[in-house]
Amino acid sequence: MVTAVARGMALLASFRAERPLLSNADLAKACGLPRSSVSRLTHTLVKLGYLEYDTQSSAYRLGAKVLSLSYAMSGGMLLRSLAAPYLQILADESKSHVALATCEDFSMLILDVVSDDETRAQPMQVGAHMTLDTTAMGRAYMASCSQAECGRIVDHLVSQRGRHRPALEQVIADARKEYSARGYCTSMHAWRQGVMGVAVPLFLTNLGRRIVLTCGGVSSQMPEEAIHARVAPLLVKTSQKIEKASSHLKHF
Repeated sequence: MVTAVARGMALLASFRAERPLLSNADLAKACGLPRSSVSRLTHTLVKLGYLEYDTQSSAYRLGAKVLSLSYAMSGGMLLRSLAAPYLQILADESKSHVALATCEDFSMLILDVVSDDETRAQPMQVGAHMTLDTTAMGRAYMASCSQAECGRIVDHLVSQRGRHRPALEQVIADARKEYSARGYCTSMHAWRQGVMGVAVPLFLTNLGRRIVLTCGGVSSQMPEEAIHARVAPLLVKTSQKIEKASSHLKHF
């Protein structure tokens, strides 16, 4: 491990769509680093183009160079191109937003999104971070985790994000029970009132991390009974098709 590199990447990872501007003090708090260290790191990242300094707010935002990394990453991710036709068919048949996501920084990171034209729900955005405990995708991820990984997730969400440990452990237990019984996990109004979700983990032997496939929509279009009777079977069938199609790839 090169500590300076790890710290620099931690600073970049602190930015979110809902908090695009962060000061040195904000970054020091987010990363648990001394202000002096953060000042040196932000100065370097500005010089390299990964951060930009906003003089009006005396804070930093991500620079355009970060976008070039994102573009290069998405272009080289074979999983997205392989899964794209399956995602579109699933979106059209389920009348929902369909997404691929993975766990990053103790939240679910959206990797790709496909939507049906008739879906009224607000679409998810590629690169957005979603909660682990209130979303179907997060619950599906935790349901397929080892006990050790779940323990690390619980410890972080309790200590860093103010979650209540007994309630969080109950969410995970319920997600494991639902996944064991049905083969998928759901979220009914838990992330946001009126928003429904269902998700399954993808078991891709050639990929070094777990990916989750999810469908989401509003309750008027995706009521609970429709999720269990129509959407979830489509989701599970699509996950099996993606797993089978990906099995011959040497890497993603």
